[in-house]
Amino acid sequence: MNNPNRPVNIHQAYHAHVYFEQQTLHLAVPLCEQAGERFGLKIGRVNQNPVGPHPKWSCQISFNDKDFDTLIPWLDKNRNQLSVLVHAVTGDDLRDHTEYVYWLGESIALDLSCFQDPA
Repeated sequence: MNNPNRPVNIHQAYHAHVYFEQQTLHLAVPLCEQAGERFGLKIGRVNQNPVGPHPKWSCQISFNDKDFDTLIPWLDKNRNQLSVLVHAVTGDDLRDHTEYVYWLGESIALDLSCFQDPA
């Protein structure tokens, strides 16, 4: 039976956000750098503070459906207990961070307030 929280390759574009903290920074940075080098992917900045909906420090890896089937198993194998949020990039940020969210490792509640219209 499929785990509904496991990443599924049904979209064209994705982001993977590697979550970390001060104590695991030394694991996250090489993981993201290696993903970029190994798969020729765009790696975002290493955010040492929460950004947008991400409640922890994070680094974004941008990839597409052609990279999915090799990147996701590699990330899962090499993530060293770090949580990795994988979500689709469809142009609808709220849906991308709610309906199209998948996890490698422990899931973490996102701060979706940044997607809500100001009252």
